[in-house]
Amino acid sequence: MTTQKRLKFSCLLLALALVLGPALLPAQSLEEKVTAHTLKNGLTVLFAERHGAPVFSTLYGFKVGSVDEWPGITGTAHLFEHMAFKGTPRIGTKDYEKEKVLMDKIATVGHDWSVELAKGDRGDKDKIAALRAELTKLEQEQKAFIVKDEIDLIYSNAGGTGLNAGTGTDQTMYIISLPANQFELFCLMESERIRNTVLREFYTERSVIQEERKQTTDAVPTRLLSEMFMGAAFLAHPYKNPVVGWASDINSVTLEEAQAFKNRYYTPNNCVLAVVGDVYPAKAIPLVEKYFGDIPRGEDPPVFRTVEPKQLGERRVRFEFDAEPQLMMGYHKPNFPSKEDAAATVLAYILTTGRTSRIYKDLIQDRQLAVSVYAGQGPGTRFPNLFTFSAVPRFPHTVEEVEKGILEHVEKVKAEPVSERELQKVKNNLDASYIRSMSSNFGIAAQIVRYQLLFGDWMLFKKYRELIAAVTPADIMDFAKTYLTPENRTVAALVKKAKAS
Repeated sequence: MTTQKRLKFSCLLLALALVLGPALLPAQSLEEKVTAHTLKNGLTVLFAERHGAPVFSTLYGFKVGSVDEWPGITGTAHLFEHMAFKGTPRIGTKDYEKEKVLMDKIATVGHDWSVELAKGDRGDKDKIAALRAELTKLEQEQKAFIVKDEIDLIYSNAGGTGLNAGTGTDQTMYIISLPANQFELFCLMESERIRNTVLREFYTERSVIQEERKQTTDAVPTRLLSEMFMGAAFLAHPYKNPVVGWASDINSVTLEEAQAFKNRYYTPNNCVLAVVGDVYPAKAIPLVEKYFGDIPRGEDPPVFRTVEPKQLGERRVRFEFDAEPQLMMGYHKPNFPSKEDAAATVLAYILTTGRTSRIYKDLIQDRQLAVSVYAGQGPGTRFPNLFTFSAVPRFPHTVEEVEKGILEHVEKVKAEPVSERELQKVKNNLDASYIRSMSSNFGIAAQIVRYQLLFGDWMLFKKYRELIAAVTPADIMDFAKTYLTPENRTVAALVKKAKAS
């Protein structure tokens, strides 16, 4: 798995609702198409039959993301996602017994090196250098035993496509599509990965992640602004942590800590598997039981206890950088499944989705104050989140002008109810987008896994549609008046660094 592929999939996870495919499965028929089966160890499996082509797609997710991390190990969920492609004692190695001797030595040296690095300026530089050199030597010796990308090779030889994974704020997902006659291969491969993942090349991959952060975050003004924005909006809740992790944590997390994290969250009772396509549940369930059924149930993940305190005043962050200006603005709000979340979904669409949306017509088309303006929700959905705006001013206009323009529309929503015609148009478009998201095997799998994994019931897809359909003009006004207030607002601005005179 290349870094580029993982980045593409991370973007894909953010756009699951837009996944398209060749043949439509109407959302109203999904209920009767899905067969749910739960193993004794807690693994939930969802089958959706689509027999138009002799293929199936699988997507399975673990309820673990950056929100489940704590200071010192941020980025571990993302790091382990990378490690899940390194193989097992039977996959990815020429001689595991001999390799294991080296891996034990690597674990010891890597631990000592990481501990010394974590001391920062107090660390012994000579010791750090010596341990790094020894670690490099051992890793070079290990390469003689490694079979690179063997998981991908096995699947490719069996006709598999789309092997990928992605880590988000709330979950980690793994996907693959295969010919219909390869379902047992899938069960064998993925049960082996879940049960016996080997943290092969751990410290090498840790360095890869560190470099990934440098390229995709530290050198990208938008990402830096986003980190500052989330850090200002969330004082206590771990939604403030970036998925890739903080640089110091990536640099110091140990193999032992990563293994403990895996043991804590990568358990069958914290996992949902969806199989969509040319599959017959009566034939597939015995194979699932055979390969996944004996994976030990883990302890239930800890109950999340940190609650973000109520924001009592506006927070502002100003960031100077040699880049084009940008604006981010957010308001704390309830998450799904609440009527407030549904009202927020509709309002975001009214304001910024499409060329006929209010802010697009005004700020981009007519007044030409901005190049782009987007409204949405994030960074996750498991817990109360933010109603957000992001915008790029059009030169020579400033972030202040764009912010003022956005706030004018926010106040208008509070003062004037949305017309029934405009509201119905938006509802129709949202429902059409949702139905399109169910048009591919992967799209269906993504939806049912999401609802089952994050909210405990895959049938909540119906609740989503019901909540959207029930939104009234009064609901939108109430949402705006209650949550889109100055004291509940966080604003982050990237401004171009002034040139020295």
